[in-house]
Amino acid sequence: MFDQERYRQEVLDPARKSQNTPPADLFIRYGIDTDRLPRGDQFDAHLATVVKYWQSLSQKITYRRLVEALNAAHKALQQARQLTVEHFAAERDRLSAEVGRKLDEAVEDLAAGGSVVAASTVAKVAARLSGAMVESQLRERLTKRRVRIVDEMWPLPEAPPAKSREVMRSVRILGLPLSLYAVAGEKVGEGFTLRAGLRVTDGPLTVTMFEDARARAERRAQDDRKTATENLLTNLRDAYDQGTLDQLVLWELIEVLAPAAELPMASVRRVAREATQLGLKREEAEELALAVLMRGAAAAPARRDPAGEVDELLGGGSLRAAERLLGTLPTEETGEVRARVEAVAKRVATLASQAQKEIAAGRPEHAAELLTTALRDAADDTDLTGRLRALAPPAVPAVTAGTSAGDRVAIGWTPSPARTGGVTYQVVRTRRRPAGSATDGDVVGRTDGNELADSAAPAGDDLYYTVFASRSDGVWSAGASAGPVALLPEVTGVTVTAGETGVRVGWTARADASAFSVVREPGGAPVSATRTGFTEEGLSPGHDYRYVVRAGYPGSRGAVVQSAGVTLTVTPQAPPKAVPDLGVEPLPGQDPGRLRLVWTPPASGKVTLRAAAHRPRWQRGAEITEAELSGYGQELAGHAEPATNDRVALAVPMPAGRVFVTAFSAGGGRAVVGPTVSVTNTVPVTRLAARRVGDRVRLSWEWPSGVALARVRWWPAEAGADAHAQEIDCWLRSYRDDGGLEIATGSGAVHVAVATVSRDAEGESVGSPVTVLVTGVGVPVSYRFVERGVPFRRRTRIELSCEQPCSLPDLVVVQSPGRVAPLRPEQGTAVARVPAQRLDPGRPLSVDVAVRAARGPYRLGCFVDDHAGAGSAVVLMGIPGGH
Repeated sequence: MFDQERYRQEVLDPARKSQNTPPADLFIRYGIDTDRLPRGDQFDAHLATVVKYWQSLSQKITYRRLVEALNAAHKALQQARQLTVEHFAAERDRLSAEVGRKLDEAVEDLAAGGSVVAASTVAKVAARLSGAMVESQLRERLTKRRVRIVDEMWPLPEAPPAKSREVMRSVRILGLPLSLYAVAGEKVGEGFTLRAGLRVTDGPLTVTMFEDARARAERRAQDDRKTATENLLTNLRDAYDQGTLDQLVLWELIEVLAPAAELPMASVRRVAREATQLGLKREEAEELALAVLMRGAAAAPARRDPAGEVDELLGGGSLRAAERLLGTLPTEETGEVRARVEAVAKRVATLASQAQKEIAAGRPEHAAELLTTALRDAADDTDLTGRLRALAPPAVPAVTAGTSAGDRVAIGWTPSPARTGGVTYQVVRTRRRPAGSATDGDVVGRTDGNELADSAAPAGDDLYYTVFASRSDGVWSAGASAGPVALLPEVTGVTVTAGETGVRVGWTARADASAFSVVREPGGAPVSATRTGFTEEGLSPGHDYRYVVRAGYPGSRGAVVQSAGVTLTVTPQAPPKAVPDLGVEPLPGQDPGRLRLVWTPPASGKVTLRAAAHRPRWQRGAEITEAELSGYGQELAGHAEPATNDRVALAVPMPAGRVFVTAFSAGGGRAVVGPTVSVTNTVPVTRLAARRVGDRVRLSWEWPSGVALARVRWWPAEAGADAHAQEIDCWLRSYRDDGGLEIATGSGAVHVAVATVSRDAEGESVGSPVTVLVTGVGVPVSYRFVERGVPFRRRTRIELSCEQPCSLPDLVVVQSPGRVAPLRPEQGTAVARVPAQRLDPGRPLSVDVAVRAARGPYRLGCFVDDHAGAGSAVVLMGIPGGH
């Protein structure tokens, strides 16, 4: 279905904007969707619908000329019998080939102009070649030819910034390529950038660079070049402070490039080469050259009339230059600007007169404020500049100084209460007294901030730091001081090596250290020391010794002054011995995510366990440094506790995957490599079940995938986890053949733990165990009731016997009426109790039973008196008594 609105927006409107030119592609001209191409009568009907829509638009003035062009082209096709699908397709192929050829030509032309091209230029070329799709192809082909498309042109200033003429004049006098060379020197030639902010060799200009440049200029002999350099630095510094230095340098670049851009056949490549020779980096040089060329004749600063030049000088603060130029011009041509110059001159004269009165009244800072205001309009007035330079700013109110980082002095001060800007400070260091002037002592540095660090301060005492303020070199305020300061650095890089009965200590000291004092505590015994350290023998192993090391420096009055001191604690000890053994075992009944490491402590040395993903590169028994030790793996932290057989044990979290745990013995700066065990966090068994069959236990569990070996351990229930346990390995094949595993545990209660085992080239790893408690079977104890004596005087006794030793628990004998024997103690009345005691084979136990008189029949039964519900270790077997 023909969508009239979409056809109008996507085909007719772009054609109208393209000077009423019908689209060359006939499928597009007639709004035919090539994905659903109509054929035969449908094709003719679609063309008729489109032409009818054209006629409906002919009444609108906006589309009238376009419709006329479309109708004319349609009649031409109709007369040539070319209104067919085949002709439309052939025409599209022809146009495609033609556009491709023109694209190649356009790419060659654009690439010949240089390695950059404006996005607007690409769009204009594409428009002539028929549209946005062509523009995308053109961009792609230019990119392949390494031609960079600049979407956002470099904005160029339309008018020269303030002080630009004075800067250009100074540059010409000095013969510099650019004004930047006066500040940064040859670094400018190494490369600078400007578009995103002025940066020379990847760094911004700094106040220090301006100060260094001015210091170099001051050392020159007085001549025209020195004056031009000072004027240039002043103008550049003002622009730097005002944030307009980037625009000033950009205008200067445009002025230099303008002649090359005006040459016949000028190209981006030729103009960019001029910019790169000045130091601008290549990519920005190409962008600037493109912007200058595209602006054309407008890139060059427009020539101003003489009155305009006077006005420009006046606006830039160059009153005296404006007056000089004004004097060369006819009065009738400069009426308005002459009045402005005279008004500014009058204002400057008034400020200068008021400043002179303030100086006479003893208020120099008020005078400095007035002169600074006047210089904003007459910066080129050397008389005003000299009068301001002769006025020293007020002294700083307060100064502080103190040691910092042990080997330098940090100086800070409150800024001068000057009413003008541009104040700099100079810090001077002296001994035994404050400095009397800005040159009386060692100059630490100069800054416009309010702090400075003295990293070259001599060690010793009685150092004074005096701060002077200035608006110009050579004119300084009174000084403000701090001190005395004592810089007494400690020794650094201390190393301690302890032997069995001695200690060796080394250090690094400053070259100006003259003496070293070492005292051993307790007792305060002095120890002989050299510039690099000391050695002491004859110490007792295992005792802590504390040493205080002080460095001495020459004092201001000839005596040696000592530092506060560095304290060292040393414990002599025997060389470390290797750990003899190391074992790893799971923690039965505990968190399966933990394991237990067990070892025998060595004769000397502190044991450290470290885990890593690989074995240590050293052989067992090798001696290494503690630095090498700390670089291997990760220490397993925790508190070791005593274990059986004079060993110690440490429980740690079970690491994930396979790790190697090595025991090291360290001491005295050395470590000895001990044994290594491999630990793997193997998947545990599941659904562990145990069933007792007499004195044996039948076990079953589910094996995890990939595991073929399990280790089974068991130990008495009343013993702890450290008890000696029996163990057996069970292979998966045997387990399946036997339908489980049966172990002989005896009749007592036991703990059973099953852990998976992994074996590979690195050895054996035991996984986390799963435990179960199996109750005991109980010792059989027989009992019977015996009656003795004549009727009505009979006595009843209970006799107990066993075939193996056992601990007999508390028993109770109960009597119940009737002929049914009691099944539980609560089903009768207690008539006798047997206290807990040991029962041995061949030594039966007999206890009297006080049977109660009964009119009818009664029965007697014997039961374990289990009030606590803890269960019984015996099984009672007998025949109930009674009548």
